[in-house]
Amino acid sequence: MTQSRVKNGILLLVVGMLSACANHPSPQQTMVDDRYMVYEQTYKAYAEAEKKYLNLLFNIERMPEEEELWMMKRDQMLELLQLRDLMLQARGELDDAVQDWEKHLQEVQADAKQAQMKQYNPNFTGHDGQRSSPGQLLPGEVKGKNKRW
Repeated sequence: MTQSRVKNGILLLVVGMLSACANHPSPQQTMVDDRYMVYEQTYKAYAEAEKKYLNLLFNIERMPEEEELWMMKRDQMLELLQLRDLMLQARGELDDAVQDWEKHLQEVQADAKQAQMKQYNPNFTGHDGQRSSPGQLLPGEVKGKNKRW
């Protein structure tokens, strides 16, 4: 149980950090937030049902002759299985939404990087395409000590 709390804490930290990065939430970020809320609610419902189930097991151990407890145990076990399936489905949807958001963030970063790149002069080719004029020196070039002008 503690490992799942640590994983949930890490996931919450990642979601919090990513949401802090964006001023305006993207549809992908909103989807992650929604999916996380659904996962958190199903996890809490599962944890509560698990507590009830363990309590029933304790009561059955104390009073094994009570038939009603055995029926309640069966019903509680079915509820646990259903909640587990719902929780796993919600976790899968959350993971998919996080992956979509990560792709979106990578696209945004690539677009920002593309916008920051200098446009090359189409009149020059190769390494000279970085020059804005024929006489411009590029970084690392030194105006000719060994050259004759």
